[in-house]
Amino acid sequence: MATTSMYIASDQVYDYSCSKCNEDGKNIEAQHFCPECEHYLCENCVKLHKGYHSKHTVFGRGDIQKWVGFSMDICDQHGNNLEFHCDDHQELCCHVCLALWHRHCNNISHLPDLARGFLKTEEFKQLPVALDNMRSRLDELRNARMKDQASHEDSYKNILAEIKALRKEINFIFDQLEKKTVEELDSMMKHLEKSVKDDIETCAQMHHQLKNMVKKLQQMSGKHKETSSYIVYQKCQNKLIKADSMIQEITERPKQRVLFYPNTKIETFLKGLDNLGNSDKVQGYKCHSSKYVSVKVQGDESNCYIEGICEMPNGDFVIADRTNKRVKLLNSQYQVIDHCELPGYLQHLCHIAVNEVAVAARYEVHFLKVTNRRLQKVRKFTTEHECISIAHHEGQMYVGSTTVLYQYTMDGELVKKIYEDKSGNLTADKCAFSPDGERIYVTNRCKHTLLTLDKSGQVLSTFKDPELKCPRGVCVSPSGHVFVCGREANTVLQVDREGTQKLTTVAKKADGLEWPRSVCFSEQTSSLVVGKYGENNIIVFKLY
Repeated sequence: MATTSMYIASDQVYDYSCSKCNEDGKNIEAQHFCPECEHYLCENCVKLHKGYHSKHTVFGRGDIQKWVGFSMDICDQHGNNLEFHCDDHQELCCHVCLALWHRHCNNISHLPDLARGFLKTEEFKQLPVALDNMRSRLDELRNARMKDQASHEDSYKNILAEIKALRKEINFIFDQLEKKTVEELDSMMKHLEKSVKDDIETCAQMHHQLKNMVKKLQQMSGKHKETSSYIVYQKCQNKLIKADSMIQEITERPKQRVLFYPNTKIETFLKGLDNLGNSDKVQGYKCHSSKYVSVKVQGDESNCYIEGICEMPNGDFVIADRTNKRVKLLNSQYQVIDHCELPGYLQHLCHIAVNEVAVAARYEVHFLKVTNRRLQKVRKFTTEHECISIAHHEGQMYVGSTTVLYQYTMDGELVKKIYEDKSGNLTADKCAFSPDGERIYVTNRCKHTLLTLDKSGQVLSTFKDPELKCPRGVCVSPSGHVFVCGREANTVLQVDREGTQKLTTVAKKADGLEWPRSVCFSEQTSSLVVGKYGENNIIVFKLY
């Protein structure tokens, strides 16, 4: 730090003055600092200091960054005693600070005057508690971040294992393709080799037969020579004709060669890939602000119980009001613009197509269309079990019934039972699909857990957290962000896509959330829409 020189009342002001000289009324610039004594020392005083305190470490101006922060009543900037308080800037000042930066300030207090009687104030008495509380918060944050660090390391190891497993699977696939291709080549070669071998053997046999005929012809004698000669002649002619025919048949036969034509689609596809998959840094959302919006309409006989919420492609929302047995259409400002009544208590709903939704209502599944911002009933199918949740993926309906999750066709034909847990009540409450359809998220109210199933119904993971007491609604955004309500904990949590850990507590009671039943996340507006228990409002959280 450079030395600042100016004159006040004929005295030169230094950035650091010698502490020992100041005690004698002298104003000498300090060149050294002893952190153990908390003294700034000039060249003369440092010599005396070394004589008295030979084991103390003294920092010169080359280590001036180590001079500050050792004494509470010393100015961090200049090393002088703190004497004043600038009320305009709410800063503690030494006489150098006052001369350099606060000369034009109107409200300067002398610290002894300002501090008189302060030891008896409640504010000062509570200071140790405030400091301890802040230390506790810092410890909690540090521990949380250490857990995050460990979680990141675990995630890295898990993803690395997935990459290697994927590479192993790809290698296996290529091994199988290679095996099949080689088997086809072996079969082809076996056929060709047999054909060539048969021709070689045929030529050898014909050659041997002709050779024998030549010998017979040379051995002919006696009175019957002419007759025998004629016979041999005829037989030789026949054999020559056969040999000629055989040669002609073999030579005119198309030549067979073995060629290999690589499947260029494989190479083209692989060259078109940038990697084996994308590693995504999952965003944990936080609540920025919230607002209540009334969804009660004329004719509602009871308080609204919003059991299901889904967003339409145009930014409108459709909600299921259980007790009033009404499906309500909200615009993007969350105002009710239309509604229609259905028989039975409405339990859940989901988006199906561009303008179509499905609603679970006791023992029925109803299909509705949104046309010109009006709700229109289309059709329905009935079930032999109660329908309390509903989801859709690739033309298949998935209907939950307290302890069982079923798969249906769009026409209401039962396909199969996906999952069942009869260990308690409401073990298969609400459900939602991941965008790729590889995972199904199911809330288990009985055991206060969120289950993640594969598409065959096998449990992949079970998530439990103190802030997930009595989980109800669950939703998955188009990008795969997973949100789940803890009804009795008054929370909405965001969990990772594998359903193994909490990413963040998005909203809680301090944010105005009470008794959440349903949830929907809008990526278009980065808003979380939550349906509540027995109130006429939904609550909309703006997230960041």
